[in-house]
Amino acid sequence: MTVDGRLSRRDFLRLRATERGRLLEVSCRALFMRCADATIVPEDVVEWEPWMGEPPPVIHRRSADDLLEAFEQDLRDVRVLRLLDAEWLDSIERAPRIEAAISAFRARGGVVETEERNVGSASPRRWV
Repeated sequence: MTVDGRLSRRDFLRLRATERGRLLEVSCRALFMRCADATIVPEDVVEWEPWMGEPPPVIHRRSADDLLEAFEQDLRDVRVLRLLDAEWLDSIERAPRIEAAISAFRARGGVVETEERNVGSASPRRWV
């Protein structure tokens, strides 16, 4: 979701309807990268002067907690969760929170699948 609450193009593309219900496809690698990026503390530039050229970029990053809250919210709206590159989940600093959200999703009757992108297998498999 965007800051003003509208569904972004990227969010729209990862939420799809299937014969088993709405599907959320999540790249665990991308989730790892976003959570890692969220830990970067921006530096305050107080000594910039116009004669120095272009000012430093202002990058607004969502916090890791914001990312995980959005993930938990997305799980409330779907029936199937497909995890791409699931081996990256173990590397995420807040992995216990993600695992708890997935367990709660399963307890509500949600289906979790994993799909290995680089193995060559085109068919998703159930996550055990």
